[in-house]
Amino acid sequence: MRVYVWLIIFGLLGVLAWTCLFAVDETEFVIVKRFGDPVQIHMAPGLRVKFPWPVDTLVRFDNRLMVLENPGPDEPAKEYLTEDAQAGIGKNVLVTTYTCWRIRRDPGAVRAFLETMGSRDNAEARLGDVVVSELGAALGSNDFSVLISTDPDRRRWTEFTDAVRDNCRQRVAGYGIEIVDVKIQRLNFPEQNRRNVFDRMRAERETIAARYRSEGEEQATAIRAKANRQRDEILAAAQEEAKKTRGRADAEAARIYAQAYSQDPDFYAFLRTLEAYEQTFNDKTVMILSADSEFLQLLNRAAEPQPPSTPVEPPDEPQPPASQPAASR
Repeated sequence: MRVYVWLIIFGLLGVLAWTCLFAVDETEFVIVKRFGDPVQIHMAPGLRVKFPWPVDTLVRFDNRLMVLENPGPDEPAKEYLTEDAQAGIGKNVLVTTYTCWRIRRDPGAVRAFLETMGSRDNAEARLGDVVVSELGAALGSNDFSVLISTDPDRRRWTEFTDAVRDNCRQRVAGYGIEIVDVKIQRLNFPEQNRRNVFDRMRAERETIAARYRSEGEEQATAIRAKANRQRDEILAAAQEEAKKTRGRADAEAARIYAQAYSQDPDFYAFLRTLEAYEQTFNDKTVMILSADSEFLQLLNRAAEPQPPSTPVEPPDEPQPPASQPAASR
């Protein structure tokens, strides 16, 4: 009997110890509530002691960095209205954001989070409303080119998201929430506006392409003009040199002709006439000239009958000297 009593006592002590001891993990904050009021906030990991239930109860919050997608993966993207100074009217866009947040590592912040939010779901719901509100205000007060533009000087994406993050931080500071960053995950146009946007982008690209082509044609014209000028200069110099060479050659030819003419004028005239005949006549040449034309003098002389030539008798062969009688002895 006594053994059973001791077993019961040890069992009750074990249950009491189990209800009075608790562990704090390094990934969480633990708040001890006594009859509903927070009395202790444990920030560091370790083994802690409390009164058993129902005197003390525990509330655990995750102290790690958490990510909130707004809207969620199964929800449609939210539509916002932006300014567009170039088009003159506002432009609707679909924006999906993600927010990195956590409970600030401070006992006062943890108490404020418990009193104002109470749970992660409530905190993310409130945080999502704040981000949507600040993002809508920022998109409505900034030109669309701040987010998307072909001009890098007009695009200020980082400055835009940093401003939204800072405004959200100020609004949730009293909730014990620390916003680490707010970024735009996806930016798109509504289905009914995409065609107009694509047409406008195509027109802008065609304008840029036309400007590039115009500049290219201008450069090509300048290059061609320069090349033509250099070609004309080279041809002029070559023609001038050719004229000088031909002049020297003509002078040398005239000198040679004069020298040859001075040696035998008749033979020179004969050769020149034959050259003229060779360059003038062929099997299809037809010329009508007077019989006494100087151009046909050589042919006329060739056609005139020549007097018969007198045979020339060969000279007598020299007779060998007669042999003289030998002198008498």
